[in-house]
Amino acid sequence: LLIIDDFGLKPLRPPADEDLHELIAERYEATSTIVTSNLDLTEWDQAFPSNRLLASATLDRLRHNAYCLVLDGHSYRSPRLLPEHHLNLANAT
Repeated sequence: LLIIDDFGLKPLRPPADEDLHELIAERYEATSTIVTSNLDLTEWDQAFPSNRLLASATLDRLRHNAYCLVLDGHSYRSPRLLPEHHLNLANAT
């Protein structure tokens, strides 16, 4: 199992885009790959700004027979109040 986290966070430049394509092509229909991204599937080609054809070929392989799970909600990295702040706010009312 290969997990690619935050795909598309930064655009891929040559030779990284070619390396990723080769990796995905080798694994295609042979083994499992999980990809996480903050990009919508329709935006994944933006990760390959230098070569749209390579983007299309790579993404076709990733999407073929794939299960797409879209998670919606707040970021778990959003700032949160510390527990003692909750107590102080509750006592202030």
